[in-house]
Amino acid sequence: MIASIIDPYFSVEYLAPVDYLHGFAYLLTILVLLYIGKVLFLLAAPYKLNHELTEKDNKAVAVSFAGYMFGLGMILQGVLAGEPQDVIWKDVAITAAWGAIGMILLLIAQKVNDKIIFAAFSNRKELAEDQNVGLGAAEAGSFIGTALMVRACVTGEGYGWESGLVGMGLFFVCGQIAFVGFSQVYQMITHFDFKKELEEKDNPAIGVSFGLSLVAFGNLLAGSILNSDSIPFFAIWAVSGAIALAVSRIVLDKFILPGAKLDEEIHRDHNWGAALLIGGLFVVISFLIRSSFL
Repeated sequence: MIASIIDPYFSVEYLAPVDYLHGFAYLLTILVLLYIGKVLFLLAAPYKLNHELTEKDNKAVAVSFAGYMFGLGMILQGVLAGEPQDVIWKDVAITAAWGAIGMILLLIAQKVNDKIIFAAFSNRKELAEDQNVGLGAAEAGSFIGTALMVRACVTGEGYGWESGLVGMGLFFVCGQIAFVGFSQVYQMITHFDFKKELEEKDNPAIGVSFGLSLVAFGNLLAGSILNSDSIPFFAIWAVSGAIALAVSRIVLDKFILPGAKLDEEIHRDHNWGAALLIGGLFVVISFLIRSSFL
């Protein structure tokens, strides 16, 4: 009886097929794209990336760059999850094209983060001179949240190049507007000026909390894109998601950290451990909301 249950797990009949030719072609393409992504980041960054990472051991820049590379990897994985073409070179070309578009969109998202969300201060100074890890974490969250939306665009059902590009452009613009709006919601549900605290006190806890909130919100928006091509539905879902996360934060404050105020832990004590805990639960809740409603 027991043997009949265990035997299938050791049977060679259930070995999955492996396409080594396509696999190595994809892997080589991805490695090249990751390198190109680094080069584009170097060109767009207002500081010398290698100098900051190796000579200054700048943790803030490292966190931001890690978020960018992680987001780029997520987008490339989404491209690979699509339907394969008849010949390898078409798959490689499609992967390279969408990967390049993803890189550009991530860098545009960084500019939105720099020039609009945190427009009150110099991001270059905070990252390169002050080595503000909190701002690095916030940028990383923006990269990953944006990547989740872009990945949803390249993973969903295709309608051709022209329609795909238009759809990605529309959802990207709407997503960035939603991110800016969500930053205002985040400000309203906290009892301190999180942007001012992030600049003046270089508080890593605030950056971790806000960055993970962007990841959670981006995950909710990605769920909308995967389930509907409707911009009105996306807008309604974005507002509903922002409200749901705001309510979740209040509930988590009451039940996850009893006897302590989350705002005090983040604002006064710079407790990035508490920020990581709550931010991680935000991301979990975003997945649960997606599974429950979509």
